[in-house]
Amino acid sequence: MRELAGIRRVEFWFAISIAAIYVIRRLLNEVRRIDDMIQQLEDKQIASATIWHDLAGYNHTLNNNFPLIAGVVLFMISWYGFHYLTFPNWNNIENDEKTRLYAGLSILLLFSSVTIYHFAKLQVQFRRDEVGELIGLKVYSVYRKRNVLADFIGFGVLILSYELLSKLAYYLHRNVRQDFRYISLLIWIPMAVFLITFALSANLPETLWRSPVREVLVFLTIPLQIYILQFFIYTSILPYIPDFRSPEFLGRLITGGLFWILLTGIVWGARSHFMYYSAGANYALAILVLFAAVITALVRRSMNKEKVQLQTQVSHTSAELAGLQSQINPHFLFNALNSLYATALKENSEKTADGIQKLGDMMRFMLHENNRDRIPLPKEVDYLRNYIELQRMRLDETHGIEIRVTIQEPNRDLYIAPMMLIPFVENAFKHGISLRNPSWIYITLTLDDSTIYFKVHNSRHATPVNDPEKERTGIGLENVKKRLELIYPGRYTLAIQASEQDFFVALTIRY
Repeated sequence: MRELAGIRRVEFWFAISIAAIYVIRRLLNEVRRIDDMIQQLEDKQIASATIWHDLAGYNHTLNNNFPLIAGVVLFMISWYGFHYLTFPNWNNIENDEKTRLYAGLSILLLFSSVTIYHFAKLQVQFRRDEVGELIGLKVYSVYRKRNVLADFIGFGVLILSYELLSKLAYYLHRNVRQDFRYISLLIWIPMAVFLITFALSANLPETLWRSPVREVLVFLTIPLQIYILQFFIYTSILPYIPDFRSPEFLGRLITGGLFWILLTGIVWGARSHFMYYSAGANYALAILVLFAAVITALVRRSMNKEKVQLQTQVSHTSAELAGLQSQINPHFLFNALNSLYATALKENSEKTADGIQKLGDMMRFMLHENNRDRIPLPKEVDYLRNYIELQRMRLDETHGIEIRVTIQEPNRDLYIAPMMLIPFVENAFKHGISLRNPSWIYITLTLDDSTIYFKVHNSRHATPVNDPEKERTGIGLENVKKRLELIYPGRYTLAIQASEQDFFVALTIRY
């Protein structure tokens, strides 16, 4: 999260810089452009009185500088409200009212930005006669209600498209960078190059839905419409399919159809300045959006089925754990262990005291760390060491028992799913130690820049006939295999070799 906060700070100052560069360049270019136009007319022997008469109603500060600066400032404040105040809290129920307030203010600021710009901005172009010869200058305004509304929708499309791309970059940074550390740059770099190029060399047209910006906006509206429509289908229609004959399902289906028509009408209207021409192309685009949204919602529902089942299992296990925790107060157990630890020290039983301390550390790990998705690798290693040391306390390694442990300490922050390594060690002590026959266990943990290598090699002895856990052999390892497939799909290898004399496990996990 700290790295993500740093990215968002850089993102903010980069956006401010891009906006400032664009405004400064546009202000300088507009002065130069009007000066060049006046010079061309003077070269054509157009009277100065005619030129200045044409410009009589034009004030460069009020009709160019002010609308450009005010429009960009209000747009950036609106973007800030969307990006930093609205979308991060969109699913936060506790801040629901505040989030709606921020969203409303951001929409109002965006509309004000477009309105002020169009209302105050006057365009200056050449005035020509019937044959195309220059005869002077003309000053005009493109302020129309439909132009304001169309451009408001267009700038909204730009902000929402940026939000989707930035959210994708954040997701890649949080969840996929274990495979490729800088994967989010595949999104940030093209966006940065595009914005820098735009700020240094491009100009927005008089109204936003004109070439070449119009083609870009039409392209951006397609994934936006699909995203919004599939979300509605996924949350409001698909859950009610089992009861498809009910009036409620029919009502939701009709609502979804009206919502699709509304989305299509908004985009079509903005694209045509609410003249609604090019019906065939827009109908085809609307059908494509509907088809893609339905497919996306169905695929999303299918992919989430296994996730829901897993969450149900986790909830059931958590309920069982909560029941156990309610039966035995962990604070009581820790206090009791502390008392036993102090007593052992008073009686000079240092080995017993050390064992009690390690057992307490393991209990804390089970209660506080085991319920997390990821934990620092050193904590998993500490649990591993404590378990091995407790096992050693009950064994006499001078009588045919050899335990060798080699663990490489990580030199940077690494994270792993909890309790991923210990089942192999538990299995080794359970099946690899015999008090009657020579036994050995070799445990190795090494690391490189991208991978954890974990190996356990132990002797193997026949399980006694009267062993109460004989029928449960292998349950822990099967559980680890399932967890590896769920948590590290495609990023792990697990090799197990077993014979009557020994058992070998080699596990690699890519960060």
